[in-house]
Amino acid sequence: MKKKKIIKILFFSCLYIALPAEGRSQEWLMRVHNADVFAEMPALSCFHHSFASAHFRNDFGTKEMMYAEVYGMLSIGKNRVLASVNHYGYTNYGNMELGIGYGRDFGERFSMSARVFYMMAHARGYPPHHSLCTDFAFACKVSPKLWLDAAVYNPFMLHYGVVGQEVIPLRFSLGGTWLPIRKLLLSVTISKLLPGAWEVNGRFMTQPIAPLLLAVDGSNSHIGLFVGLIYKEFLFSVRASWYYRISVSPEIGGWWFDAPKQ
Repeated sequence: MKKKKIIKILFFSCLYIALPAEGRSQEWLMRVHNADVFAEMPALSCFHHSFASAHFRNDFGTKEMMYAEVYGMLSIGKNRVLASVNHYGYTNYGNMELGIGYGRDFGERFSMSARVFYMMAHARGYPPHHSLCTDFAFACKVSPKLWLDAAVYNPFMLHYGVVGQEVIPLRFSLGGTWLPIRKLLLSVTISKLLPGAWEVNGRFMTQPIAPLLLAVDGSNSHIGLFVGLIYKEFLFSVRASWYYRISVSPEIGGWWFDAPKQ
């Protein structure tokens, strides 16, 4: 009996998700997903209009591992101005990163972006450590339902401290996003850090009812749950990511999205 009940619940859940959605379900799914991966894959957001976001995270319940980030994009015709600032750590030590960049969408099929980052590492009792880095990203609409993207971080192999001995890690990322039906988004991102390990991250995102967004993402390092509430052009979110070998990292955030032109 239990198996039959589980099968019925799964069947009707899938049927409900597959039903046509009212409003802008597909638009919300794409914009939220693309804004959420902005740090690593900014070219995807260049297909959209202006947005701004702020996030606060506490890693593993320790005050020394607080993360705060504000980022956004300003759309001017086909041109995009990208900006971000974040800080990880606390008053005694931490890392701050300031990014500014340019993006552009070339018609409806292709977009690209380039950013420059200023990074500062600080620790009480020591002089701050300054570094520069860059990244480049590209995205392509294969069809209205399938998007592909790629990014490379630190392609020029710049060093910490600009002229220091240690090279900032080089990172390659490839991703794909698919909208099989209007209420459902699936995505996968494959990243390689040099030196470092591979990471494969997958995401399932849906909008079961108009004001609610739900997402589950997982990789070889963590699994996370995302819940978002939509109010007009705003989205308020909570997230919790469980890193298998360590602990849970809770996060709260919010977005503002410029209304898409009809």
